[in-house]
Amino acid sequence: MNIKSLAIGALVGVSMIFGSVNVSASPVNTDSVSPLANTNQKLNLRIGDRYDFHGTVTMISNPQRAILIEQGRIVKGIQPGKATVSVNSNGTYIYYDIWVD
Repeated sequence: MNIKSLAIGALVGVSMIFGSVNVSASPVNTDSVSPLANTNQKLNLRIGDRYDFHGTVTMISNPQRAILIEQGRIVKGIQPGKATVSVNSNGTYIYYDIWVD
């Protein structure tokens, strides 16, 4: 047997014993790499507060007229209520539920 392959086999065996190498086939969570993540993020604002998303903000729902979008990327709380926005940052869309109180 080749000494090089014997040494590699020994290193792999030792690392598996001590747990530094894990060879299980677990399911992959694609929410972190999907352009459309499943859960909405939450953001709480007070009246008059501004939040800069550093991405393009699109209004999804604002029935209580709780927020105002300024310059396409800044959200301002204008009155109590809830709104939902979509933020496009580097090709990834993230939805935010924004609560103003």
